[in-house]
Parts: sequence; C-alpha cells; structure tokens
Amino acid sequence: MSITRKMCIAVTIAIFSTCPNVFADDDTTSLKEAFLLGKTSGTIKSYFFAQTFDGTGKNNSTIWANGGHLKYVTGKFYGIRLGGKFQASFIGAKDDPDGKTAGSMDANGAVLSEAYLQYDLFNTRFKGGRQHIALPLIANSGSRLIKESFEGYFLTNKDIPGTTLSIGWVDKYQTRTDKTRYGDGWFVDYEDNGTGRPGDFYDIGTSGIVSLYFKNISLENLAVQGQYTNVINEVTGIYADAVYTFSQTTFQPYVATQFYYTAYDDNDKSDNFMVGFKSGLDLYSTDIFAGYTTTGGSAGDDRVYRGLGQAAYYQYTATTKTAGVGAFEAGTDSYQVGVEYKYNKTFSSKFRVSRFDNPLDNADLDEYTLNLDYHFSGPLENFKISVDFTVLNYENDQKDATDLRSRLIYSF
Repeated sequence: MSITRKMCIAVTIAIFSTCPNVFADDDTTSLKEAFLLGKTSGTIKSYFFAQTFDGTGKNNSTIWANGGHLKYVTGKFYGIRLGGKFQASFIGAKDDPDGKTAGSMDANGAVLSEAYLQYDLFNTRFKGGRQHIALPLIANSGSRLIKESFEGYFLTNKDIPGTTLSIGWVDKYQTRTDKTRYGDGWFVDYEDNGTGRPGDFYDIGTSGIVSLYFKNISLENLAVQGQYTNVINEVTGIYADAVYTFSQTTFQPYVATQFYYTAYDDNDKSDNFMVGFKSGLDLYSTDIFAGYTTTGGSAGDDRVYRGLGQAAYYQYTATTKTAGVGAFEAGTDSYQVGVEYKYNKTFSSKFRVSRFDNPLDNADLDEYTLNLDYHFSGPLENFKISVDFTVLNYENDQKDATDLRSRLIYSF
C-alpha cells in the first residue's frame, strides 16, 4: 500500500473516530428512513454527431447514440450519505470507417460511474469513492453520452467566511470508452485492447494525484481560486486565476487573469507556463468577451500541463471541438472573441472566433464555434435540445474539418 493511500485512510479514520455525531435539519432518524427518503434522478439522452474532413483519403463520420443515467442518493443519517450512478450507452447507427469516434462516443454497455460515501460535519465534508469532480486541474467532461468520472477522496472545509479549502487524492480515471487515449495524459494506464464499451476506471500513474485547492470570494466583486496537483513521479501542475467585476456600473464589465505552471519530474522535459487575460461586459443579457493566452518556450518544447479530464480546459481560449488544446503548446499565442446571449432560463447562444498561433510550421488554427441551447417549458418541461457547430480552418488545408453535435436530453 502506497504512503499516499495510507495517509488518506488514516485521515478518514481520524475524522470518523474523533468527531461527535451531529444532527442536521435534514438528518433522518434511522437507516431505513435514510433509504426511504433517498432521491432518484436521471436522464434519457439521444446524441447525433457528424464530422466532415477535407484531407485526401479521409472519410466523413456520423454516429447516433442513445442512453442516459440513473442516480440514487440516500437521505442523511448521522451526517452520512451514500450515492451511486449508472450510465448506459447504445449505438443506434454509425458510419465511421476511420474510427473517429472510437475514443469518445462509440460505446455499447453500462458503467457504475459513481459509488461514494459522503460525511458532513458542520462546515467540513468528506467524500470518498467514485465521483464526478470539477476543479481547474481535475475535471470530468459530460459532453459525450458517457460522462467521465474519477475515484478519489476529498476533504473540504468552509469554516473561513467566503473561503473553500480542499485536500484530496485521486487514483483512478474513468474514460468515455475503453478505447480512449490522450497523449497529454500519458501517465494513465489506459486499456490496450478495448472492445467498444464504456471506459473503466484506470490507474493514474503509480500513486495517483495529490490535490490542494482553494477559492475565496470574501472581497467584494473579486473571486480568486487556485489549485496544486502532483501526479506523483510524473508532473506537478499549478493553476490560479482572479476575476474582478465592476458590479456598480451599468454593464458590469469584468477583467480576469490566470496562470498555469508545469514542472515535469522527467529531467529530459522542460518546465513551462501559461499566462491568460480576459475581459468582457454584460450588454442587455448579452455577454461580449475577449480572451488571450500565451505559453512559454519555443517551437518543439514541452507543452503546459492542463490537468486531467476532458473538462480540465480552464484557459480563456477554450472551444467546443478541440477544447482549445492547441493553446497549451509551447510558444503559442491564442486569441478569442465571442458573444453569448441568454433569454431567461429558456434559450442561450454563444459564438466564438478563436485563433491559435503555433510557432511550428503549418500548425496554426482558426476555429469558429456556435453553441445553441433551448430548454422547453410547460408539457415538455425538463426537456432540452442543444446544437454545436464548429468550423476548423488550419494553416495546413489538409486538416480542415467541420463538426456538428446535436443532443436531445430529458431530465427527471
């Protein structure tokens, strides 16, 4: 058993053995009642994705997948909750001769993505087991039918007003399919012989990831957050950002800055960093914004570590199709301008123009992204439809492509 695992278990035991049982207002009075008063939720989903490619010899790709999830969380008993979530995916139709969706959407089967124990004591929470995580450097994506997940253990405290502090350890990563493989997650023990099923929980390096996170909103109009992660014996990542909103003005303009730092354990790799800036304003329910990021190093140097999980793209030039992953390459300047419109809680739209200037020859990219979401009301309440469309215009014309994603989701 690793030292990290022993430390996490010891902390957990200490919490449960030394802290008194405290009733909260929503505590149940018996184990039976905790299960009877548990809450069930879920979704029914139908996704259709289509891609076109301009390159010689490349085939277009379409896939139609259906599925959803079912989640159950018990009531709280002496501060303890149990939760579990099943996800399922079934392919209705597919025309993908080049296997473009093998690592993202092409999965038949089910997976237990959440199975956790949660314990609340005053302003402190322990959560351990399979769970979804949304932190700058550890974040699962739900953009495909199968949502990513992690296995980990976190202790979070909010005793300090306006402040969240968290310490955690994550040792497994559940991917979208069992053929998923990402070059910037080289330390994950991915499946070598996937058969087209939802991804399993795969080991993260030899000893997992240690995480320290903080967030503070105690100062008026200012929000700051930061995270330190150490993929043991592989790479250390640091992230921090700050957002200031001029809330007293008519259009509530805001300015933001962010910083990434990467330190590789491999002496043959060079450390790197990213700096980003963003500003915007709210003009009659319309957010107009612009972002810029720049990375250190020169052409061919090692990239900035963005984190683990396909939602760990917190840079200010993130997109839908490529996620803006090119912004993390060494020596790259990235730019983005966009506009987002929201009407009540029913309709939202976002349009972004992004440019990634890579110092390597024939590596620049212009990416145009349109996102549309509509939430129904009345008889179709809880039903949602979304459409994403992207045009990729590379400096190398052979890589040009389009990407269409449509989703029908009913939540209950």
